[in-house]
Amino acid sequence: MRFPSIAVAAAIWLGAAGVAAACQGTTILFQDNFDRLQPTWGEESDAFRVVDSQLEVSPAADSYHWAANAANLYDDIDMCVTMTTIEEVDPVEAKAGLIFWYVDVNNFYVFELAPNGMASVWRRQRGKWLAQVDWREAEGANKGNGAINELRVTTVGSDATFTVNGNLFEELEGSPPESGQQIGLFAASPPSGPARFGFDNLKVTKP
Repeated sequence: MRFPSIAVAAAIWLGAAGVAAACQGTTILFQDNFDRLQPTWGEESDAFRVVDSQLEVSPAADSYHWAANAANLYDDIDMCVTMTTIEEVDPVEAKAGLIFWYVDVNNFYVFELAPNGMASVWRRQRGKWLAQVDWREAEGANKGNGAINELRVTTVGSDATFTVNGNLFEELEGSPPESGQQIGLFAASPPSGPARFGFDNLKVTKP
């Protein structure tokens, strides 16, 4: 499978940057450029490791992998990350994104983007997956292998806002944890093989 050249990938990113709006808060609560795997992410594995100064998440075929960061508990947050589709395998079934309102492995929310430019929001409650926002096209999303997108989640009280490359995707009223939230990263691979996603420039600020 052929991948875009560095110049092409840069052009894709610059196209997104024209509309992207990084986390706006001036008070930085957490930041990770993934020069190495911080211990608050847990142990490195084949599915979750730092490669070339970005966090690469590559679950086994027909499975998902996520990790919550244990550095802090947050109330309101403005969180953003740069996500690269390294190898999609299947543009519909592969997906990755940002975890928020995380309590434990059975209770959290995730904002997902697929390589075909479709996005959704899911809630995992008591170990079961509940669709909060059905899959639909995310305006301004870059598609395919080598695509770079900025995902952003802002939570204020029980309200959450989701953007892709600075374009509003959806707003949602949910159920934030009473005692504070953790944040994290998520990826899922299709049955046909392991997908690979890269994450960089993760930033959490106070909205």
